Amino acid sequence: MNHFHTLKVKDIKRETPQAVSIAFELPADLKNTFAFESGQYVTVKKVVDGEDIRRSYSICSTPFEEEIRIGVKKIDNGKMSGFLNDQLTVGDELEIMPPAGNFTAKNHAGNIIGVAAGSGITPVFSLLKSVIKAGGKFTLFYGNINEASTIFKKELDALAANHPNNFVVHYTYDEGAVSQLEAIQCGRIDEQKMNDFIKLNLEILKADGFYICGPEAMINTVNETFKKMGVADEKIHFELFTTPVKKAESLEQAAPDSSYEGTSHVTVIMDGEEFEFDLDSKGATILDTAIEQGADAPFSCKGAVCCTCKAQIVEGKATMEMNYALSDEEVADGFILTCQAHPASDKLVVDYDVI
Repeated sequence: MNHFHTLKVKDIKRETPQAVSIAFELPADLKNTFAFESGQYVTVKKVVDGEDIRRSYSICSTPFEEEIRIGVKKIDNGKMSGFLNDQLTVGDELEIMPPAGNFTAKNHAGNIIGVAAGSGITPVFSLLKSVIKAGGKFTLFYGNINEASTIFKKELDALAANHPNNFVVHYTYDEGAVSQLEAIQCGRIDEQKMNDFIKLNLEILKADGFYICGPEAMINTVNETFKKMGVADEKIHFELFTTPVKKAESLEQAAPDSSYEGTSHVTVIMDGEEFEFDLDSKGATILDTAIEQGADAPFSCKGAVCCTCKAQIVEGKATMEMNYALSDEEVADGFILTCQAHPASDKLVVDYDVI
């Protein structure tokens, strides 16, 4: 069972005027607990202005760097990102949940393509450093408003200079005169831009894996572009930071897709303790009801994007309204996002302790 642990802030780096990276001290007895794979994230909990705020942030360091460092871009009206950018100081303590997430590469020695925009570089930065370390090849396409807002640019340029056979980075900017930039560098990464890059190097399509992270519109566009070019679905991976707008709007009021209707007797196992309650198949989610019954169930986004609320079905069936975090294999193994789950059998047993 994943719990929040109190970690002390070891270091804060100002990466851009609107972004910081934060490293944490890891006591010896928690190093195994916080072991991670490049591309994963942690969930941060903090009471800000009297409100319990939880947000997930991608890890930008790598396992071989022997530290956990997250990247945080300040967003408009973002309570947590604003606090972490403007008020957090070295020595402060934050509640952190152990690493999670499936945005990871199986073969670091392979040929990998990364497409990122804005703060979407955070997990991709971790991935590409691990690929370079393992002797693989990584090609990055990275879009930003301008050079000043480009997170990790100095480090990326240094990696490209020091590993010319393993790493190539292509930047694009929303702002910038064509006279100062190559034409292909001007503008956001969209279907035309991605097509232009591919036409310059058709070998891109032969890569072993494609990793996309950034705004939803960019992810959808690049994903479809690669598919149109013949890239197999199983090679394409993406990481969302927010619940997809289009799908969320259509699913928000939708009932779970299940023929089961009725009241289920639900048992939630948490820290070895059992919480029992009756729950209608079209009622509240398993997560919300478990919390109401006193279970300290973990959660972060409540939007099917992270897998902080992940649990496993021990007995019975459940359905999910949305799922953007669990792999097909995890779903087949009975894992659910409890923030999206509803009972679909007369009896349901859900176990958080298996995580």
